Amino acid sequence: MVRMARMSTKKLGELLIEAGLIDQAKLEEALKQQKGSGERVGEALTRLGWVTERDIARTVATQFALPYLAVSQYFIPKEVLNLIPVQELADHRCVPLDRFGRLLTMAIAGPVDSQALLRMEQRSGCEICLYVSTASEIEGALAKNFPAGAKEES
Repeated sequence: MVRMARMSTKKLGELLIEAGLIDQAKLEEALKQQKGSGERVGEALTRLGWVTERDIARTVATQFALPYLAVSQYFIPKEVLNLIPVQELADHRCVPLDRFGRLLTMAIAGPVDSQALLRMEQRSGCEICLYVSTASEIEGALAKNFPAGAKEES
């Protein structure tokens, strides 16, 4: 079973500061705004224009020791798109990429809880191998590969 385990004990904001992408004042402002909006700190930093989605995705990839993949550069075979209901993919901000036997590669936009990953493994009948991508690339892949109204049908 796939599990998302932090390989770094540092929080996302700390890693962004270490990388020189933001400073402490920007992190504190984003954390304040995050509390009011309910969004993730990376989303707040991106909305404020201090980092890009790619900066966040690459930092999450580092945090969880997962590879980064630009989903927009990837062709997704139709047969893997039907392995997991589109609503579940949208809810967890992930998209399947390819299947190799019983291995399903999947891109995620951020942490996904282990119970959701277990359900997806059970539904697909595959072991999941994770990659990190940006939320907009995953949303774009879902929009491109599923016709309007697919969410209601799943």
